[in-house]
This record gives sequence, structure tokens and C-alpha cells, in this order.
Amino acid sequence: MPELTRYGYRDAVSGFFEFPTENARRILPAHLEPVEVHHGTSVFALTAFDFNKSEVGPYGEVVMAVLVAPLVNAGHPFPKSAMYPYQVATTTRAAREHAIERWHLPHWMEDVEVAFDRLGDHITAHVRADGAPVADMTIYQYAWNPVSHLHQSFMKDGEASYLAQITMEGQHSDHEDEKGSLKLHDHPFNKALSIPDVYETPFREQWMRDGVQTFQPLEQLEPA
Repeated sequence: MPELTRYGYRDAVSGFFEFPTENARRILPAHLEPVEVHHGTSVFALTAFDFNKSEVGPYGEVVMAVLVAPLVNAGHPFPKSAMYPYQVATTTRAAREHAIERWHLPHWMEDVEVAFDRLGDHITAHVRADGAPVADMTIYQYAWNPVSHLHQSFMKDGEASYLAQITMEGQHSDHEDEKGSLKLHDHPFNKALSIPDVYETPFREQWMRDGVQTFQPLEQLEPA
């Protein structure tokens, strides 16, 4: 396995939405602590990727995650965010098998459709599974700046726990203007969520484009 794994993307759009901490704790393994925006309210994150370069070719991906407290070690950079992806889906089998084998990410085990409508100052990601709508998310742009941000992703596969250090590089737009929207549909894909309790307006919107996502080698964590 190469020391670093890189994925080139055209667009990576994320919305961050308030939802009950009670729901977050039902999703998270016991050793992870959700980040709260205020007491009783945690953060659900939906990210849609349009990857145009990878070991397994171009593909679309959607990631549903809960924001969690990062793992901080002295002498190491502080991550911009940490998350626990509990549902990942891709548009190709090759991408799905790659991510399961290399990163131990939990997947929807069938191909999904991920389509993007790029409409000037905003972009809408449409996700469909089994021919039915799963989610529609609209994110608006703000000022664009080049960035290189470190993030952490926690995974659990059976009794084993893992950590991935991920760097996101590219043009970056980030704001809290609450202009975007999210529509979650009644679909088995969304069974972990209490849909009526997820805010439909993101308190934070992030759009990255024309960049690279770089994974450092996966770390297996010691049992708590």
C-alpha cells in the first residue's frame, strides 16, 4: 500500500446541520464524544464528492457523519475537524470495495446516484439509491481562498477502531450565512436519523473545488 493515498476532486460540498445529541449518541461508538453546538444539540454532516482522479477511476461519493472530539497529541497539528462517518455510498463498485478494504469505512452496499447541479453561486447535490431519492442538499459559495486543512476520521470495524488523518487541499469557500438547504427523504439509507429532528438549514456551508484529498496511512487505535 502506498504511504499516501490521493484522490483528486472537482467538487466537495458539505453542510453542517443541528440534530439531537440523543440521536448522535445512538450512532456513535461508546469511545467517541459528539461535538455539541449547544447543550443537547450535536452536528450532523453531509458531504458529497465528485472525484475525477483516483486509483479506481472517477466516481461520486456521499458521506454521512457525526462531528466528534478530535484526538490531539502533543507536537502534532490540531485538526480543523474530526468526524465519525457512519454511512458512505459510492457510484461504483470499485470505489466501494477500495474504501472498505483500505479504510474500513461502512458502506451502503449498492451503487448510488450522485448528481450535481452547478448553478452559478450555488451547487445542489442529489443522492438516489435503489431508484428513489435519499437526499438533496444545496450549498452556496462565499469568498474563495486556497487552503490546506487537516481533518480526522474515526472508523470502527467489528471490535477494531481506526483513525485516518486526511488533508483537504483546494479552493475553499466557507460561511455561516444559512442560505443552503437539506431535504432528507424517507428511505432506508437514512434509518439512523430521526429526520424530523434534523435542521433543514445548515448553520455552516463549505464548498471545495479543484483539489486533492490525501489520506495518511491508517492507524489502528488501542482499545479504550
